Amino acid sequence: MRQSRAARLGLMLLQLLLALIVLLPFFWMVSVSLKPPTEPFAIPARLWPDDPTIDNYVTAFRPEFRTYFLNSLVVSLSTVVITVTLGLLAAYSFTRAQLAAISALVGLVVLAQMFPHSAIIIPIYKMMRGANLLNTYWSLILAYVSVTLPVAIWMLRGFLLKLPAALEESAAIDGAGPLRVFWDIVVPLSRPGLIATAVYVLIVTWQEFLFALSFTSTKEMRTLPVGLNDFIGQYGIRYGELMASSVMVSLPVMAVFFFLQRYFVAGITAGAVKG
Repeated sequence: MRQSRAARLGLMLLQLLLALIVLLPFFWMVSVSLKPPTEPFAIPARLWPDDPTIDNYVTAFRPEFRTYFLNSLVVSLSTVVITVTLGLLAAYSFTRAQLAAISALVGLVVLAQMFPHSAIIIPIYKMMRGANLLNTYWSLILAYVSVTLPVAIWMLRGFLLKLPAALEESAAIDGAGPLRVFWDIVVPLSRPGLIATAVYVLIVTWQEFLFALSFTSTKEMRTLPVGLNDFIGQYGIRYGELMASSVMVSLPVMAVFFFLQRYFVAGITAGAVKG
């Protein structure tokens, strides 16, 4: 009994330590964002400002920031819709089709996940330039779909493998066609997996920097991660405004994850069990 209590106490302390390690950078980011311009350089450093101010947020929330936010929103939501739709269709085909080449195709999906962005950015850039899509939403959307789709297929395939095929067979016996079976049976039952995949794609695209920097050339098309560079100048860094912008960039994704974490964990767990 004593060993059990000691183990639970040790586990709780470890969890608290890990939570502190994870939350401390965000706490420091919020603290710096509320400090006057000179206080971030104070020695010794203070964990919390003596006179908190929101001036950095007022300054950071300028018209350019709102443009960056809109661009990120359009690109991220479009990527989520396209990736989740294509991923579900492909994953459903991989789990239900009786073909000898399915294993090879799944292997290619796994292989596609192994290439870092830096290894594929040059060929994608050349394709976008050849299609005259540079400095447009579509250049970013297509690039993000290409890097998130393999992971989306893998996640959804693992989830769909756990769905009993008997439900689809029963619906087919009752006269439902393939499209109706897919829409009325598969899609509703796949909701946790779809939400988990959508959250993953949203997080990846919302914070992506390399493609956004390479494929856009004007401020009107920049996304939030690239727009944060505005606060990094040749002769100094405006830390207060940079941290205020970082807080505003982080809040939407944190809010989405907070409200959908139950579905996210359920989808990730279900997709990781089999496949």
